[in-house]
Amino acid sequence: MFGLFKSDQLYIKVSSNYVEIIDVDKNKKVNGKSIEPFSSERLLIAEFSVAEDFMNDLINKLKRNNRSNAILFHPIDFVEGRISEVETRIFLEISARLKGRKVKIWVGQELTNKRVIEELNKK
Repeated sequence: MFGLFKSDQLYIKVSSNYVEIIDVDKNKKVNGKSIEPFSSERLLIAEFSVAEDFMNDLINKLKRNNRSNAILFHPIDFVEGRISEVETRIFLEISARLKGRKVKIWVGQELTNKRVIEELNKK
């Protein structure tokens, strides 16, 4: 019964006009380059609705259920040590629209599935 409320744990790596999404529980992934650019010369996500639609399409390819998601966003490009408050808000807003129940943002080296799960389970 408790499994009904379990979220899918997704690791979303975002580069310039490119996204890779990993379901860390099932070790399944999808990726792709957006036909319509969502990045600009200054922002990783400059065209919000384009990025949101593209990520939603990738998630729909990855999983068939309609459960909420625990999301760890990992911006790869346009990061010089940290991300700004505005960029954080962009990731939080997109997460909400991607059914993100729990959201974290990671800046640093790429993580293993195990580390993603650990980060998502931290309080």
